[in-house]
Amino acid sequence: MSTPPFIELPDSLVVERWSVRSAERAVMRTRLTGTDDWFVLVPGFTGSKEDFIAVLPLLADAGFATLSYDQLGQHESDGSADPRDYDLTSLAADLAALIDTARTRLGFAVGPQLVGHSFGGLVAQRAVAEGLDVAGFTALCTGPGALPPHRHGGLSDLIEALPHTDMASIWAIMRAQAAAAGEQPSDPAVREFLSRRWLNNDPHQIREFAHQLMTATAVTDPMRDRVAGGLPVTVMWGEFDDAWPLEVQAAMARDWGAPSAQLAGLGHSPNAQRPDELVAALLATLRR
Repeated sequence: MSTPPFIELPDSLVVERWSVRSAERAVMRTRLTGTDDWFVLVPGFTGSKEDFIAVLPLLADAGFATLSYDQLGQHESDGSADPRDYDLTSLAADLAALIDTARTRLGFAVGPQLVGHSFGGLVAQRAVAEGLDVAGFTALCTGPGALPPHRHGGLSDLIEALPHTDMASIWAIMRAQAAAAGEQPSDPAVREFLSRRWLNNDPHQIREFAHQLMTATAVTDPMRDRVAGGLPVTVMWGEFDDAWPLEVQAAMARDWGAPSAQLAGLGHSPNAQRPDELVAALLATLRR
């Protein structure tokens, strides 16, 4: 779970609700307009648009319009009770539709630089593999498919618990475990936000995202084709990322024929840990 460094919305950002594929999606975006240089940032499992609250203003300072969004069933976006709406193909179609909506509403003439974090990376690479029109793609702290089996324990527990256990009870257990591990954020506002975000999540989404993280298959061949066809793609991870093993992420980059970058001293959520270093790395990939 990414923990935002703060949750008070900067003046440079606005949160809106957009109708995308017959459902309302919560979108956080910079107020910057009048440019065709833009980013779309896709959050991961148990995350939300707020995972990038510190990243968006930094990219705006560098001249990029930027947006993130809550995926279907996340936090402030509508959810669905149909499991099929949460498969990777459907979520990739959501991403494509959101980009089309952004281009219409905000007047972008070209596709964005796309960044997919963790589970959001699986969604983004599926969309790219299916031909999504983007200017470039960064796979951030993600893998080619399902997490390795030794990382399935907590996911299996969630699948078994839902829908028979309410979200509040699950959150109480998760927070007790985090407190015992010394992982509670010090800012009371951030702690309150994490609780509110969890309780806002659609239980169907939590269950189905967990299932996807255990079963997703790779899209290696179409990703290799996109790279060979000239799409700029980078695989990026934190030095201490504890989700997909680093060797798996490095092998994914080699299989795609794409460059890779390791962020020194960072873990699974560079966007929340040191957003300035992540932004510097993203801009460095554009210069390449």
